[in-house]
Amino acid sequence: MRIGIIGLPCTGKTTLFNLLCRAGGAHVGHQSAKEPNVAVVRVPDPRLDYLGALFKPRKLTPATMEFVDFVALTRGAGKGEGLGSHYLSQMRQADALLHVLRDFDDPSVAHAESTIDPARDASLVNTEFLLADLDTVEKRIARLELDLKKGKRDEVERELDLLRRCHAWLTEEKPIRDLPTSAEEQKLLRGFTLLTARPLLLLLNIGEEKLGTPNPAAERLAALVGKDVAVSQLCLKVEWEVSQLSAEDAEAFRADLGLKAGGFAEVLRGCFDLLGLITFYTGEGGEETRAWTIPRGATALRAAGTIHSDLERGFIRAEVVNFADLEANGSMGAVRRKGLHRVEGKEYLMQDGDIVLVRFNV
Repeated sequence: MRIGIIGLPCTGKTTLFNLLCRAGGAHVGHQSAKEPNVAVVRVPDPRLDYLGALFKPRKLTPATMEFVDFVALTRGAGKGEGLGSHYLSQMRQADALLHVLRDFDDPSVAHAESTIDPARDASLVNTEFLLADLDTVEKRIARLELDLKKGKRDEVERELDLLRRCHAWLTEEKPIRDLPTSAEEQKLLRGFTLLTARPLLLLLNIGEEKLGTPNPAAERLAALVGKDVAVSQLCLKVEWEVSQLSAEDAEAFRADLGLKAGGFAEVLRGCFDLLGLITFYTGEGGEETRAWTIPRGATALRAAGTIHSDLERGFIRAEVVNFADLEANGSMGAVRRKGLHRVEGKEYLMQDGDIVLVRFNV
């Protein structure tokens, strides 16, 4: 899964990117005039650690997420102005967008809009995305209208009707993610990779003085957001300072501030939840124990295909144990003795925490 980190200048988005790299990622790209920074981040997973200790494989492979740190956005990007507009097409390729919003005071760091107002900043970027999507939709509508004049019908008319609805919706300053659509229409819209259709995580970068206290900005944003939008907060300055400490000192520092362990893990979990992902595991008694991610509601057949296409083609059955049952009983043997080991067919809906062994024909 690919997560695009976006924001106005001086919000802390690159600090978040560097924190993710340091805490759980490998820096694999470099930002230039053409390409943004990219990191593949290992997802912290206590369940996988437990399975590693129990199964003792030679290799333990966590799930990963790819994060892209895009250049800061500015007013006019949606109309093709400024450096940020260059990256809009790349932002469209992200599965979700993580918008870092400044919610801290620092007289030494000027704000692009002069004052601190996260709700205004969220609206500003949303407006730029609305304008960019309007441009995409208008260009496609013009092409479809030409096709109609050439006598093409049916599919062209259906697509044109959908895009005209999109145009009216965007004109009313509403994101496409909130537009009521059928499953077929959603599939069609995915081809346009509209920015306002992307799931969105609004991350408030708060000041240290706001730790442990109710945040009006978070409450205000939560009241404004719609479908497929989540709100979270983190003090990136503190998280970065903690990341420089030893594990023992970091734990003591977090305890003094009343912070949860691994703030960056909350960001990853927020992305998982926003994208509707679950984790399943493979590797009982094998060389490798591994975590895999699939959409919630995926079948055993799709899970098999995630592991390898050969498993999907030759699928016979899936032998399944859920992690909660394994943890409660302490061993796979105990789980089997209690009848908690299940044999499922290809239509079985995978559950978060399932440990799977796929039987298949070669």
